[in-house]
Amino acid sequence: MRYVHVPSVLAPLGASLVAMSLAGCGERAPKERLAPPGPPPTPTLEQLKTATVSGVFDQAITLADGRYEGQPAEPGAASRPTAMLWEPTFHTSDLDGQIGSEAVAMLSANSGGSGEFVHLAVFGMRDGTLANVATAPVGDRVKLQSLWLERGKVVMDVIEPGPTDAACCPTQVSRKTFGYDGGAFKQLSSEVRGVLALSMLAANEWTLIEIDGQPLPAEIDPPLIHVASDRLRGFAGCNRFTAPISESKPGEIEIGAPAAEQKACPPPQLEFEQKFLAQLDAVKQYSYVAGQLALTWQDGDRAGTLLFRK
Repeated sequence: MRYVHVPSVLAPLGASLVAMSLAGCGERAPKERLAPPGPPPTPTLEQLKTATVSGVFDQAITLADGRYEGQPAEPGAASRPTAMLWEPTFHTSDLDGQIGSEAVAMLSANSGGSGEFVHLAVFGMRDGTLANVATAPVGDRVKLQSLWLERGKVVMDVIEPGPTDAACCPTQVSRKTFGYDGGAFKQLSSEVRGVLALSMLAANEWTLIEIDGQPLPAEIDPPLIHVASDRLRGFAGCNRFTAPISESKPGEIEIGAPAAEQKACPPPQLEFEQKFLAQLDAVKQYSYVAGQLALTWQDGDRAGTLLFRK
């Protein structure tokens, strides 16, 4: 029998091989556990502005920059179906009890007639894609006072036609609650809370954001208004002012000539302030547009709107 001499330099290698063999026969190292997937991203307002929405018309529509304009019912007809996303109503929260948050927003739609049908839509991310998961009707020619989310439900105060109102001119104040019930998103309750009144404006200070459909110039400090009993107080862009205010019937008001301070102002601010106060003096009506306050003024054959947000 012949013996083979193993050099001592190989001994450590042999020991390592033995150790590896023994490790393989014993307990295995635990496998690396994969982290559970995180919640889907929350939809954004920019995504909603290009979303596809069902339940507004017979067929689904796709918005472009928050708007939709369809083809006329008959070739050459002036009227056509339209829809608009109410951007100020955008909110996010968990509405369905599942992982992740949904987004809600209201839309108005017109098929070419006199009606304006308002809807509440819910959106969520599904498999990485934005989806309109539910749409519920709110009413015809409904004006939104305010909207908020409360314990997984959407709550809104609206002005809608009452029993004696013409469809064009709603005055009934109602609180509506929407949410999931039995897997379906729908209106859960509606409670009449009164009639449109000037006193409802007193709870908030309102900031001017548009004048006759145009945003304010960048160099202008936005005017502010606040209703306190029979007085309208505020800031006109440079000077503070006060004016008498009264309501002849729901939605119709008179604002007296404003009395303003006489602080010196740069010419752009002074010119804007004078324009704002003159239009305020000519205001005849107030209403709501997507939760924003709209004061409508009229001076002879000229008319316009001052739009405020809370």
